[in-house]
Amino acid sequence: MKHNLRIVLTLAAIMSCTMLFAQQWEEGAGIPPTRGNAQTIDEGNDVQGRLRASLEIPLGKKWEVTWSEQVRVMDNFSKLDKIVSSVGVGYKPWDFLKFGIDYSLVNERQYDTEEMEVQIPVLNDDGSQKVDNMTGEPIYNFAMQDVETKSWGLRHRTNIDVTGMYRIGRVKLSLRERLRIQFRTDSVCKYEKPETTFSLRSRFKTAYDLRNSRWEPYAFVELYTMLNSPKPVENFKDFPLQNEAYINRVRLAVGTEFKINNYHRLDMYYMVHFNRTYNSRYKGNKGDLKEWSLEKMCNHVICIDYKFKL
Repeated sequence: MKHNLRIVLTLAAIMSCTMLFAQQWEEGAGIPPTRGNAQTIDEGNDVQGRLRASLEIPLGKKWEVTWSEQVRVMDNFSKLDKIVSSVGVGYKPWDFLKFGIDYSLVNERQYDTEEMEVQIPVLNDDGSQKVDNMTGEPIYNFAMQDVETKSWGLRHRTNIDVTGMYRIGRVKLSLRERLRIQFRTDSVCKYEKPETTFSLRSRFKTAYDLRNSRWEPYAFVELYTMLNSPKPVENFKDFPLQNEAYINRVRLAVGTEFKINNYHRLDMYYMVHFNRTYNSRYKGNKGDLKEWSLEKMCNHVICIDYKFKL
Protein backbone atom coordinates (compact mmCIF):
# COMPACT_ATOMS: atom_id res chain seq x y z
CA MET A 1 0.00 0.00 0.00
CA LYS A 2 2.81 2.40 0.92
CA HIS A 3 4.65 1.52 -2.28
CA ASN A 4 1.62 2.33 -4.43
CA LEU A 5 1.05 5.59 -2.56
CA ARG A 6 4.64 6.70 -3.24
CA ILE A 7 4.26 5.98 -6.94
CA VAL A 8 0.97 7.88 -7.16
CA LEU A 9 2.42 10.90 -5.33
CA THR A 10 5.51 10.95 -7.54
CA LEU A 11 3.50 10.77 -10.76
CA ALA A 12 1.11 13.44 -9.48
CA ALA A 13 4.02 15.78 -8.76
CA ILE A 14 5.47 15.25 -12.25
CA MET A 15 2.09 15.82 -13.90
CA SER A 16 1.54 19.00 -11.88
CA CYS A 17 4.92 20.39 -12.90
CA THR A 18 4.26 19.51 -16.55
CA MET A 19 0.85 21.22 -16.50
CA LEU A 20 2.36 24.30 -14.85
CA PHE A 21 5.05 24.46 -17.51
CA ALA A 22 2.52 24.13 -20.35
CA GLN A 23 0.37 26.89 -18.88
CA GLN A 24 3.31 29.27 -18.45
CA TRP A 25 4.68 28.39 -21.89
CA GLU A 26 1.47 29.50 -23.56
CA GLU A 27 0.50 32.44 -21.34
CA GLY A 28 3.95 33.83 -20.53
CA ALA A 29 5.28 34.94 -17.17
CA GLY A 30 6.96 37.99 -15.78
CA ILE A 31 5.02 40.45 -17.93
CA PRO A 32 4.80 43.89 -16.29
CA PRO A 33 1.24 45.26 -16.42
CA THR A 34 2.44 48.54 -17.93
CA ARG A 35 3.92 46.76 -20.94
CA GLY A 36 1.43 44.05 -21.82
CA ASN A 37 2.55 40.83 -23.50
CA ALA A 38 6.09 40.28 -24.70
CA GLN A 39 6.83 40.00 -28.39
CA THR A 40 7.18 36.29 -29.20
CA ILE A 41 10.14 35.31 -31.38
CA ASP A 42 10.23 31.75 -32.74
CA GLU A 43 13.86 30.82 -33.44
CA GLY A 44 12.90 27.49 -35.02
CA ASN A 45 14.65 24.13 -34.58
CA ASP A 46 18.28 23.14 -34.29
CA VAL A 47 20.15 19.82 -34.32
CA GLN A 48 22.92 19.64 -31.73
CA GLY A 49 25.41 17.13 -30.40
CA ARG A 50 27.15 16.45 -27.09
CA LEU A 51 30.14 14.19 -26.48
CA ARG A 52 31.39 13.59 -22.94
CA ALA A 53 34.03 11.44 -21.21
CA SER A 54 34.00 11.02 -17.44
CA LEU A 55 36.11 9.37 -14.75
CA GLU A 56 34.50 7.98 -11.57
CA ILE A 57 36.70 7.29 -8.53
CA PRO A 58 35.01 5.53 -5.56
CA LEU A 59 36.21 6.53 -2.09
CA GLY A 60 34.95 3.74 0.08
CA LYS A 61 31.39 2.52 -0.24
CA LYS A 62 29.54 5.83 0.13
CA TRP A 63 31.75 8.53 -1.43
CA GLU A 64 32.70 9.12 -5.06
CA VAL A 65 34.74 11.72 -6.96
CA THR A 66 33.98 12.45 -10.62
CA TRP A 67 35.73 14.39 -13.37
CA SER A 68 34.40 14.94 -16.88
CA GLU A 69 35.06 16.83 -20.12
CA GLN A 70 32.28 17.62 -22.58
CA VAL A 71 32.19 19.17 -26.06
CA ARG A 72 28.93 20.58 -27.48
CA VAL A 73 28.16 21.55 -31.06
CA MET A 74 25.14 23.37 -32.48
CA ASP A 75 23.65 24.85 -35.66
CA ASN A 76 23.18 21.42 -37.28
CA PHE A 77 26.63 20.26 -36.06
CA SER A 78 28.35 23.13 -37.93
CA LYS A 79 29.46 25.32 -34.99
CA LEU A 80 31.22 24.75 -31.71
CA ASP A 81 28.95 25.65 -28.79
CA LYS A 82 30.61 24.92 -25.43
CA ILE A 83 33.48 23.09 -23.77
CA VAL A 84 32.56 22.05 -20.22
CA SER A 85 35.07 20.85 -17.61
CA SER A 86 33.54 19.48 -14.40
CA VAL A 87 34.67 18.01 -11.09
CA GLY A 88 32.34 16.79 -8.35
CA VAL A 89 31.79 14.76 -5.20
CA GLY A 90 28.92 12.35 -4.52
CA TYR A 91 27.74 10.90 -1.22
CA LYS A 92 25.26 7.99 -0.99
CA PRO A 93 24.41 7.20 2.63
CA TRP A 94 21.60 4.81 1.67
CA ASP A 95 20.57 2.91 -1.44
CA PHE A 96 17.57 5.19 -1.98
CA LEU A 97 19.23 8.60 -1.44
CA LYS A 98 22.25 10.38 -2.94
CA PHE A 99 23.75 13.85 -2.49
CA GLY A 100 26.13 15.59 -4.86
CA ILE A 101 27.95 18.84 -5.50
CA ASP A 102 30.06 19.78 -8.52
CA TYR A 103 31.78 22.72 -10.15
CA SER A 104 31.96 23.34 -13.92
CA LEU A 105 34.04 25.75 -15.95
CA VAL A 106 32.09 26.49 -19.14
CA ASN A 107 33.89 27.93 -22.16
CA GLU A 108 31.10 29.21 -24.40
CA ARG A 109 31.76 30.06 -28.02
CA GLN A 110 29.90 33.29 -28.77
CA TYR A 111 28.84 34.35 -32.25
CA ASP A 112 27.69 37.89 -32.89
CA THR A 113 27.44 40.44 -35.69
CA GLU A 114 29.14 43.81 -35.68
CA GLU A 115 28.82 46.61 -38.20
CA MET A 116 32.28 47.21 -39.60
CA GLU A 117 33.85 49.06 -42.50
CA VAL A 118 34.96 46.55 -45.15
CA GLN A 119 36.86 46.80 -48.40
CA ILE A 120 34.97 45.83 -51.55
CA PRO A 121 37.16 45.25 -54.63
CA VAL A 122 36.27 47.29 -57.73
CA LEU A 123 36.09 44.90 -60.68
CA ASN A 124 36.51 45.26 -64.40
CA ASP A 125 33.96 43.93 -66.88
CA ASP A 126 35.97 40.72 -67.23
CA GLY A 127 35.87 40.14 -63.47
CA SER A 128 39.45 41.17 -62.74
CA GLN A 129 40.20 43.78 -60.11
CA LYS A 130 40.80 47.36 -61.17
CA VAL A 131 44.13 48.94 -60.34
CA ASP A 132 45.24 52.55 -60.12
CA ASN A 133 46.98 53.58 -63.34
CA MET A 134 49.44 55.77 -61.43
CA THR A 135 50.40 53.56 -58.50
CA GLY A 136 49.35 50.11 -59.71
CA GLU A 137 47.59 49.53 -56.38
CA PRO A 138 44.23 47.67 -56.30
CA ILE A 139 41.16 49.91 -56.08
CA TYR A 140 38.59 49.35 -53.34
CA ASN A 141 35.31 50.86 -52.29
CA PHE A 142 34.49 51.08 -48.61
CA ALA A 143 31.11 50.19 -47.12
CA MET A 144 29.57 49.30 -43.76
CA GLN A 145 28.53 45.66 -43.46
CA ASP A 146 27.50 43.26 -40.69
CA VAL A 147 30.45 40.95 -40.00
CA GLU A 148 30.27 37.82 -37.85
CA THR A 149 32.56 37.98 -34.82
CA LYS A 150 33.67 35.12 -32.56
CA SER A 151 34.75 35.23 -28.95
CA TRP A 152 34.88 33.09 -25.81
CA GLY A 153 32.80 33.68 -22.69
CA LEU A 154 33.48 32.00 -19.37
CA ARG A 155 30.80 30.75 -17.00
CA HIS A 156 31.25 29.26 -13.55
CA ARG A 157 28.61 26.74 -12.51
CA THR A 158 27.93 25.03 -9.20
CA ASN A 159 25.32 22.27 -8.92
CA ILE A 160 23.90 20.96 -5.64
CA ASP A 161 21.93 17.72 -6.08
CA VAL A 162 19.57 15.56 -4.06
CA THR A 163 18.40 12.33 -5.74
CA GLY A 164 15.81 9.92 -4.43
CA MET A 165 15.67 6.40 -5.90
CA TYR A 166 13.09 3.66 -5.73
CA ARG A 167 12.92 0.22 -7.37
CA ILE A 168 9.86 -1.81 -8.32
CA GLY A 169 10.99 -5.20 -9.59
CA ARG A 170 13.22 -4.44 -12.57
CA VAL A 171 11.94 -0.86 -12.92
CA LYS A 172 14.12 1.90 -11.47
CA LEU A 173 12.55 5.26 -10.57
CA SER A 174 14.48 8.36 -9.55
CA LEU A 175 13.71 12.00 -8.85
CA ARG A 176 16.57 14.50 -8.83
CA GLU A 177 16.35 18.09 -7.62
CA ARG A 178 19.32 20.23 -8.67
CA LEU A 179 20.03 23.81 -7.61
CA ARG A 180 22.29 25.50 -10.16
CA ILE A 181 24.23 28.67 -9.37
CA GLN A 182 25.88 30.26 -12.40
CA PHE A 183 28.15 33.28 -12.75
CA ARG A 184 29.33 34.58 -16.11
CA THR A 185 32.45 36.66 -16.55
CA ASP A 186 31.67 38.28 -19.90
CA SER A 187 30.11 41.72 -20.07
CA VAL A 188 26.36 41.76 -19.38
CA CYS A 189 24.24 44.86 -19.02
CA LYS A 190 23.33 44.99 -15.35
CA TYR A 191 19.86 46.22 -16.24
CA GLU A 192 19.11 43.13 -18.34
CA LYS A 193 20.38 40.15 -16.36
CA PRO A 194 21.60 39.48 -12.84
CA GLU A 195 25.31 38.72 -12.56
CA THR A 196 24.59 35.43 -10.81
CA THR A 197 21.62 33.27 -11.85
CA PHE A 198 19.85 30.68 -9.72
CA SER A 199 17.81 27.90 -11.30
CA LEU A 200 16.13 24.68 -10.15
CA ARG A 201 16.25 21.55 -12.32
CA SER A 202 13.74 18.79 -11.55
CA ARG A 203 14.30 15.47 -13.34
CA PHE A 204 12.14 12.35 -13.17
CA LYS A 205 13.77 9.25 -14.70
CA THR A 206 12.52 5.72 -15.36
CA ALA A 207 14.92 2.89 -16.30
CA TYR A 208 14.41 -0.81 -16.92
CA ASP A 209 16.99 -3.41 -15.88
CA LEU A 210 16.84 -6.02 -18.64
CA ARG A 211 17.40 -9.54 -17.39
CA ASN A 212 20.76 -11.06 -18.43
CA SER A 213 21.55 -8.05 -20.61
CA ARG A 214 24.18 -5.31 -20.76
CA TRP A 215 21.58 -2.82 -21.99
CA GLU A 216 19.47 -0.65 -19.71
CA PRO A 217 16.93 1.56 -21.56
CA TYR A 218 15.52 4.64 -19.86
CA ALA A 219 13.51 7.82 -20.34
CA PHE A 220 13.36 11.07 -18.41
CA VAL A 221 11.66 14.45 -18.28
CA GLU A 222 13.37 17.49 -16.78
CA LEU A 223 12.02 20.95 -15.99
CA TYR A 224 14.14 24.09 -15.56
CA THR A 225 12.86 26.86 -13.32
CA MET A 226 14.69 30.18 -13.51
CA LEU A 227 14.51 31.55 -9.97
CA ASN A 228 15.78 35.10 -10.48
CA SER A 229 14.94 36.07 -14.03
CA PRO A 230 14.88 39.83 -14.70
CA LYS A 231 11.47 41.50 -14.79
CA PRO A 232 11.45 44.62 -17.01
CA VAL A 233 10.15 47.94 -15.77
CA GLU A 234 9.23 51.26 -17.37
CA ASN A 235 12.53 52.91 -16.56
CA PHE A 236 15.29 51.51 -14.39
CA LYS A 237 16.19 54.96 -13.09
CA ASP A 238 12.75 55.37 -11.51
CA PHE A 239 11.87 51.77 -10.63
CA PRO A 240 14.16 49.02 -9.27
CA LEU A 241 14.69 46.00 -11.51
CA GLN A 242 12.76 43.05 -10.09
CA ASN A 243 13.38 39.31 -10.36
CA GLU A 244 10.85 36.51 -10.54
CA ALA A 245 10.72 32.79 -11.29
CA TYR A 246 9.35 31.02 -14.34
CA ILE A 247 9.85 27.65 -16.05
CA ASN A 248 12.06 28.32 -19.05
CA ARG A 249 13.12 24.87 -20.26
CA VAL A 250 11.85 21.32 -20.53
CA ARG A 251 13.76 18.24 -21.64
CA LEU A 252 12.33 14.95 -22.88
CA ALA A 253 14.79 12.12 -23.53
CA VAL A 254 14.99 8.43 -24.36
CA GLY A 255 18.19 6.43 -24.33
CA THR A 256 20.07 3.40 -23.15
CA GLU A 257 23.15 2.61 -21.14
CA PHE A 258 25.46 -0.16 -22.35
CA LYS A 259 27.73 -1.88 -19.85
CA ILE A 260 30.92 -2.88 -21.67
CA ASN A 261 32.39 -4.40 -18.50
CA ASN A 262 32.70 -3.53 -14.83
CA TYR A 263 34.84 -0.48 -15.62
CA HIS A 264 33.58 0.91 -18.93
CA ARG A 265 30.09 2.08 -19.89
CA LEU A 266 28.45 3.94 -22.76
CA ASP A 267 25.39 6.16 -22.34
CA MET A 268 23.57 7.10 -25.56
CA TYR A 269 20.37 9.12 -25.71
CA TYR A 270 18.26 11.43 -27.85
CA MET A 271 16.82 14.54 -26.23
CA VAL A 272 14.24 17.13 -27.28
CA HIS A 273 15.06 20.41 -25.56
CA PHE A 274 12.38 23.12 -25.48
CA ASN A 275 13.88 26.48 -24.55
CA ARG A 276 12.08 29.70 -23.65
CA THR A 277 13.87 32.86 -22.55
CA TYR A 278 12.70 36.35 -21.70
CA ASN A 279 15.04 39.09 -22.92
CA SER A 280 14.92 42.80 -22.14
CA ARG A 281 16.86 45.53 -23.92
CA TYR A 282 17.27 49.12 -22.82
CA LYS A 283 18.37 52.39 -24.39
CA GLY A 284 21.90 52.97 -23.19
CA ASN A 285 21.71 56.71 -22.51
CA LYS A 286 18.25 57.03 -20.95
CA GLY A 287 17.57 53.62 -19.53
CA ASP A 288 14.09 53.32 -21.08
CA LEU A 289 12.88 49.84 -21.86
CA LYS A 290 13.42 49.42 -25.60
CA GLU A 291 12.35 45.81 -26.21
CA TRP A 292 10.71 42.99 -24.22
CA SER A 293 10.71 39.68 -26.05
CA LEU A 294 9.98 36.01 -25.46
CA GLU A 295 12.31 33.78 -27.49
CA LYS A 296 11.34 30.16 -28.12
CA MET A 297 13.46 27.39 -29.62
CA CYS A 298 13.33 23.61 -29.97
CA ASN A 299 16.63 21.68 -30.03
CA HIS A 300 17.11 18.05 -31.06
CA VAL A 301 20.20 16.81 -29.23
CA ILE A 302 22.17 13.58 -29.78
CA CYS A 303 24.32 12.72 -26.77
CA ILE A 304 27.05 10.11 -26.20
CA ASP A 305 28.72 9.71 -22.79
CA TYR A 306 31.67 7.44 -22.06
CA LYS A 307 32.17 6.53 -18.38
CA PHE A 308 35.23 4.90 -16.85
CA LYS A 309 35.03 3.72 -13.24
CA LEU A 310 38.13 2.79 -11.28
